[in-house]
Amino acid sequence: MTDRVAIQTLIQSAYQARMQGDLDKVMSYFHPECRFHLMGAPEEAEACRPQSGREAVREHMAGLIKTFAFSKFEMLDLIVEGDRVAHRWRADVTFIPTGRTQNFEALDIVVLEDGKVRDITQFTDTASVMRLGAP
Repeated sequence: MTDRVAIQTLIQSAYQARMQGDLDKVMSYFHPECRFHLMGAPEEAEACRPQSGREAVREHMAGLIKTFAFSKFEMLDLIVEGDRVAHRWRADVTFIPTGRTQNFEALDIVVLEDGKVRDITQFTDTASVMRLGAP
């Protein structure tokens, strides 16, 4: 998949599903041999442990969706080079247990295969995410 319009549509649709909290729809965009990695210190935050394989990524996404709601999503940049995508975005993130909300920017490096997301490496301010989720 190298057509920029098709890739942009796929990315926008996947993030729309995430905004809606629709786990099944989110997972429909992932390749069976997918990987997700939120960059950060895994010894400080379990969410920063890389997850590989459809079931592990699904379980991880379910936890993220249950814990963090996104709103006011905005695509800032999308750079496509073959099957690789750099996607910079911004959203308000709400920690559902407390209702606290903060605006975050993130950069996702995405690798596509067979029209699906094979790999996402996500960079954001994980220290602020941890503070947002603190009791």
